[in-house]
Amino acid sequence: MSPRPARVISAVTLGYVLAFVPVLSAADPPKGPDFSKYAYVADVVGEIVKADDKKLTLRVTWNVTQTQGGGGRPRLSGNNRNFHNHYAMRGNQPRVTVKQEHHDYELEYVPESVVRTKVLPPKLDEKGKRVNYTTKELEELRGPASLPAYAASTSDLTPGTIVDVVIIRDKSVPAAKATEDDLRVKWAVILGHDQNPPKDIAGSKDSKADPKKKN
Repeated sequence: MSPRPARVISAVTLGYVLAFVPVLSAADPPKGPDFSKYAYVADVVGEIVKADDKKLTLRVTWNVTQTQGGGGRPRLSGNNRNFHNHYAMRGNQPRVTVKQEHHDYELEYVPESVVRTKVLPPKLDEKGKRVNYTTKELEELRGPASLPAYAASTSDLTPGTIVDVVIIRDKSVPAAKATEDDLRVKWAVILGHDQNPPKDIAGSKDSKADPKKKN
């Protein structure tokens, strides 16, 4: 075989090989945190009583029928859907006469936990006029496709913030043996803010009350 045909065949072969080699570049989408070692437990909507970079205290309002009254504090691990969703239209509204009970739950973060938000702060131009976010800015705020809504931080979880919290437990803890102390936050998605939070929540920044105490 002459040198020229050999070079042509080699070039074609190399082209086919490169076509099947993954191309890594700066354009590759970012990866979200790995939650594979955790198991889903429940999700619940509630109001932030207080929060820091290690844990949050969530107040959940439960819709309890009169016949259910006096049953004690509902377990988050039961994934009970009778909680009050501040932003639901009518989806989870009870069709029977109920009373509302408020209970506070302290939930710790795991290293992979994230805070996200569906409510972006207004963007202002140099003249103070409100303007829209650009597509690029929104894409940067969204980040990994595996995460909901937009990026936020634990500092955004101020008292009175309404959040949708997804709760998990470590898979090393069997479901049958898991207690409330084993529950952790996968992510907390900010839905809005209570304009008139209860007085004890509004002043909870300096509160030393037991978060597990019934209110």
